[in-house]
Amino acid sequence: MEACERPPQIDEAGATIVCERQTGTQKRHDVLRRFCRTPLAVCLQWMNRSVRFESNNEGLLHLVLKFFDREQKGRTCEPEFRWRLLCEADGAVTSAAVPVSAFCGKGLRYASIGQRGFLAADLNKREGVAFIPEVFLDEQAMFRTRHPLDALFCLTASSLGLVSLSGGCVANKDRGVMVFGLPNSGKTTACYIAARGGLEFLADQMLFLDQRNDFVVWGDSLNAVFRPTALQFLPELENLGFHSAYGGTSFFYYDKSRMQAAKARSVAPFCSVFLARGADGETRLREMSPQEAVCRLRECLLFEEDPRFDAQIRAALECVSTKPAYELRYPNDPKIAADLIRSWLR
Repeated sequence: MEACERPPQIDEAGATIVCERQTGTQKRHDVLRRFCRTPLAVCLQWMNRSVRFESNNEGLLHLVLKFFDREQKGRTCEPEFRWRLLCEADGAVTSAAVPVSAFCGKGLRYASIGQRGFLAADLNKREGVAFIPEVFLDEQAMFRTRHPLDALFCLTASSLGLVSLSGGCVANKDRGVMVFGLPNSGKTTACYIAARGGLEFLADQMLFLDQRNDFVVWGDSLNAVFRPTALQFLPELENLGFHSAYGGTSFFYYDKSRMQAAKARSVAPFCSVFLARGADGETRLREMSPQEAVCRLRECLLFEEDPRFDAQIRAALECVSTKPAYELRYPNDPKIAADLIRSWLR
């Protein structure tokens, strides 16, 4: 590229690099929004960590404040991670129902949100940047698609000393039962029924083991996601849930915050249960050995982590495996699992 007579300048919108030459002015698009100004900033707590969020959009910052509202308890400490969140109006993006894909490399994480949105994190620098089309700021879209901020959990957790698992959790006071299983094993429905009976619905999609605090468990702040088959057990979802579809599969999103404490909290894992639905008319509960529990928990890791996190993952899984772990095979009705979970937490 021909050298500029003067250093590159940034236009007012921050989206284009302007380079003046004797022959005129040439512009090239700043696709990754590296030079966008983010004058709005706030430090927020997340699972007893402090994260700094910067943005160029008041609506997006308001969304962040609302999303992390339950996490705020007192003053924040020095930020451990920095996110630059950018938002622009884009006439080409008319729906929040877009495909999401992700990949990771050594110290780098990237998630694509449709053709124009993305999140990218550098774990070495503890910095991330996200570009979120304005259509995602619609609150109704949050109940019909995945929340645009949920990937922040996945991309940031390991560098903050957390181990991410795919599963659910319900709790009573300071004890929780972690619920795992393959898709359509009844995890979310069992957790919902148990919470409807008086327990707290901590999570149905993601769990975070916290090594800084004796491996307590944190839940997610996302909407619960049910398959349409859950309606036969939970007919109220027709009125309480929001219907959505992705990849040809239908879902119902449900705001589970009404089944949670006003402030997010961690709990000590009391036990783990792995659900297996469709047993031949029989309900069978089998206790696992610690070695088998570690293997099964490792299969529930949200994604394959960098080798640098092997020690913290191994320590977390081995600590959890010292608690009882069970496999529950049941015919069909998730109420069987819910009743068992409630009996453990009485």
